[in-house]
Amino acid sequence: MTLLQAQRAKDNGVYVFAVGVGKDVNDQELLGIASGPESVIKVNTYEELRENELQDKLIDWTCEAGEKTTLPPVPPNVQCEKKKADIMFAIDQSTSIGNRKNFRIELDFVNSLIKELDVASDQTRIGAVVFSDDSERRLELRDGINRETVIDTIQKFKYGEGNTYIGKAFADMREGFLPAKGGRPGLVPQIAVLITDGAATDQNTNAKPEADKLKNSGVEIFAIGVKGADRKDLERYASRPSNVFFVDDLNALNTISDAVLTELCE
Repeated sequence: MTLLQAQRAKDNGVYVFAVGVGKDVNDQELLGIASGPESVIKVNTYEELRENELQDKLIDWTCEAGEKTTLPPVPPNVQCEKKKADIMFAIDQSTSIGNRKNFRIELDFVNSLIKELDVASDQTRIGAVVFSDDSERRLELRDGINRETVIDTIQKFKYGEGNTYIGKAFADMREGFLPAKGGRPGLVPQIAVLITDGAATDQNTNAKPEADKLKNSGVEIFAIGVKGADRKDLERYASRPSNVFFVDDLNALNTISDAVLTELCE
């Protein structure tokens, strides 16, 4: 767990214990991860973790922490209920995704976010592009104004293969945010959400410049990376560090839904 991940967990009401084993543990990092100094545990060997006294102490501390811990006062779905925005998703369908089943995991993740949004013509509008060798806008913002219809449309997206031309996806979204496509620049926040599992094929020629053009047009970029994605590239694309999320497996996307929604609906 990184310091940023720990802070997000704590911000969402999670009480975090940090256990360090051995002499080379970074004390400051443990303190940064834990909910407080009293939540830091250090032992010299892994064998010490098996001692009954330590296990009993952990159980007692966990029960005490549970009594003190409270959940955030406003859950993400309530925060997003009256959010007005234009949100476009860029969904990776390159060969590295693997197959239709894995592609569907991406679609399910996107739809899990959309289910928490107030989708309507005068509230949040949804658009989507799918990219590999090329990018295709399969849902325009002007059409993404009914939650059930949007979810059904995205669920029916077909899987393709190819390389990972992220720059083309950014360019495609930039056009999709224009008024002619149903965008509302200057009237509501415009948000682009990139989901990819690989490094950009066009990183050295197009991806970063197109990300900059998108941001310069007033769009806030979120970047969600899976396994083979380049974390540093995602950080270059995103509008700010807290807009970057990374998971080691497609199946873990559902574990970051609440965190993504919290940032989306700020």
